[in-house]
Amino acid sequence: MRRLMILLLLCCWILPNASHGATPGPAAYPRIGLVLSGGGARGAAHVGVLKVLEELRIPISVVVGTSMGALVGGAFASGVSPAQMEQHLSSADWNHLFVDDPPRADWPIRRKEQDQQPAFDFSIGVNANKRHLPKHTVTGQAPQKPAGTFLSDLIQLPQGALAGQKVELFFSDLVNNAQGVRRFDDLSIPFRAVATDLENGDMKVFDSGALPEVMRASMSVPGVFAPVEIDNRLYVDGGLVRNLPIDVARRLGVDLVIAVNLGSPHLPRRQLNSVVGVIGQMVRLFTVQNVTRSLKTLRPGRDILISPDLGDIGAGDFARATDAIRIGVAAGRAAATRLRHLSLSPEDWAAWRTSHRLPAPDSAPITEVTVAGLNRVNPAIFKALIEHQQGRPLAPAQLDADISAIYGQGDFANINYHLDRQPGRPGEVSGNANRLIVNAREKPWGPGYLTFGAGIMTDFEGYTAVGLHGTYRRAWVNSLGAEWYTTAQLGNTADLYSEFYQPLGVAGRTFIVPSLGITSTPLSVFAGNSRIARYDVTRSTLALDWGMKLFGPNAQLRLGLALSTVITRKDTGTPVLPEATRNESGLRGRFVYDTLDNAMFSRHGNRLVFDSWAPQRAMGANQTFNRVSGSWTAAVSRGANTLSTQVMGGAAIGNPMPYYDQFALGGFLQLSGYPIEQFRANRFAFGSLVYARKIASLTPPLGRGIYLGGSLEVGTLEHTDAGWTRPGTRFGSSLFLGADTWLGPAFLALGIAGDGSTTTYIMVGRP
Repeated sequence: MRRLMILLLLCCWILPNASHGATPGPAAYPRIGLVLSGGGARGAAHVGVLKVLEELRIPISVVVGTSMGALVGGAFASGVSPAQMEQHLSSADWNHLFVDDPPRADWPIRRKEQDQQPAFDFSIGVNANKRHLPKHTVTGQAPQKPAGTFLSDLIQLPQGALAGQKVELFFSDLVNNAQGVRRFDDLSIPFRAVATDLENGDMKVFDSGALPEVMRASMSVPGVFAPVEIDNRLYVDGGLVRNLPIDVARRLGVDLVIAVNLGSPHLPRRQLNSVVGVIGQMVRLFTVQNVTRSLKTLRPGRDILISPDLGDIGAGDFARATDAIRIGVAAGRAAATRLRHLSLSPEDWAAWRTSHRLPAPDSAPITEVTVAGLNRVNPAIFKALIEHQQGRPLAPAQLDADISAIYGQGDFANINYHLDRQPGRPGEVSGNANRLIVNAREKPWGPGYLTFGAGIMTDFEGYTAVGLHGTYRRAWVNSLGAEWYTTAQLGNTADLYSEFYQPLGVAGRTFIVPSLGITSTPLSVFAGNSRIARYDVTRSTLALDWGMKLFGPNAQLRLGLALSTVITRKDTGTPVLPEATRNESGLRGRFVYDTLDNAMFSRHGNRLVFDSWAPQRAMGANQTFNRVSGSWTAAVSRGANTLSTQVMGGAAIGNPMPYYDQFALGGFLQLSGYPIEQFRANRFAFGSLVYARKIASLTPPLGRGIYLGGSLEVGTLEHTDAGWTRPGTRFGSSLFLGADTWLGPAFLALGIAGDGSTTTYIMVGRP
């Protein structure tokens, strides 16, 4: 009996002082649970509070966070100092992070060419398989298809405005020292992150997993970020169920809680006039209610509440991270008198810091790279990524670059990675071996994608064009990455074009493209400055091209045969052109080199294009000629200022071309001040210099910026049709206000011609 009593007493002493995953410090101190609330950009204030806690030498035993609190808390628990967090948050380009796509310069050249016709920054999935399901489950059995209507099975929308691709890679870089740590009790401080199970509304407390992925799940605001799928469950922002998870910290056996509550101010009525505003307000209402319940569990005189006064800093004001951190520091120091009794001596603090430090990541080589989650995409596209990592220590920068290049192809909702540390084999110098697991989640709303666009352009001089267009892209038709791409347009210009892009290998270095197109465009004929006629030109083309990629993702060469018929019919005005049906079948070629960062509002990069077209009598053409042209666009920037130039030229070699095939000039940024396509000639040269200054930013994904600028332009035309366009040199210039928006480029411009005439242009999208 005496031995039993001694054993019970020992258990009673040991259990309350158990470390719950943390190594005990050299001196007795209470177990302190730090609870960090969500709040979006306001969460940067947590960093300021952490700076004060470190100044006061307060040992934290457990960290629990929700949403932005999970980001800051997870980083702190993994050993990232508040100073390092401040540097990361303050220097981050949040507008860049909140655009999932990698820079346009890194896109494959095929996607860059498709980008020349602006579309709404939004796609709808057309899933021929009706549901995107993994090939296998953990049990090895085929998953059951969920019930749904035919339309909901066939047409699917993205799960959020953002997939969070760049955000998660940013998180991975932030907590890179914790790569390979799967149990959150094994971090320098035990950590828990709170998320909401989207399928049943339950609270999910993560105590293990890939830390960056868990962070992103905890802060995936519905409608803004797509839900995060972990172990076949979908998770969103934890603020919906527990924005201040005090109870989670208590369950970890803490003696007292330091809670940092950022508040979630309600939106004013003026911001409730849209779906986005209403959804945002609903999230705030849910958040405030559960925070109120959590605050009631605080114990006066024991627990400590810190509430930074963040004023007008909103949840989306990430550019004000520095201000929020400063306010957090002030709030922490205001609570110093309540916190000081928890401080350790300098000696005990140094010992505590040493005992709560993660070992430096080892340099063990990557012994195996596993790509998980693929269903239709050929794993061979990850070949370069695997070669760059396998057999070497993890190279995060190279890994991020490879992931960005693969993601830029447009087939994935999210790609992330984590390390699986394994015991080293006998004889290895390092004690660990690392398996790199790349999780590639294909877009669940694919593999068919519909995008739409609209455009309007007018010069108030008799030219107005309106167009509605849509594209359908069906990716991965076969294992080599074949793609069926179709565009259609209604409006002044009617167009239907469809091609089948078939790579001759997974790398796609060479390819063939059969295509079919029919286009009807209006063509104006001018005599001097007067429009005297308008014709409809209908061109039908059946073609087969062979091509090859050059210079990585930046260039391609295409050579082909085209059977082409052109029909001209007078619409209005004087009959100055023959109405006829002509055969223009022949040979064609195109070379494109493109590193521009934006198709319309370029700030840096180059685009070089050469085109040739040569109808051949041997293929049935009524007339032979050789049409060759080229253009070069370049942009350089410094700060908000951008200077770009465009040089173009072309000529008919041999016989002159029919009027509708001649080179056209006139219109905004192509001899501004003159009507659109006023001039036509068999030979031309053109150059322009454009200055633009970014005067305001637009919040992604609504847009990128608003610009104020102007241009100087000069063009020379030769070998013109007598009586319609006089040969010679002409000048133009413009002043414009432009915007890079979700709908496409938009301009309001005043053009000033060399002869003193002026023209006003309005353009939205590209009709």
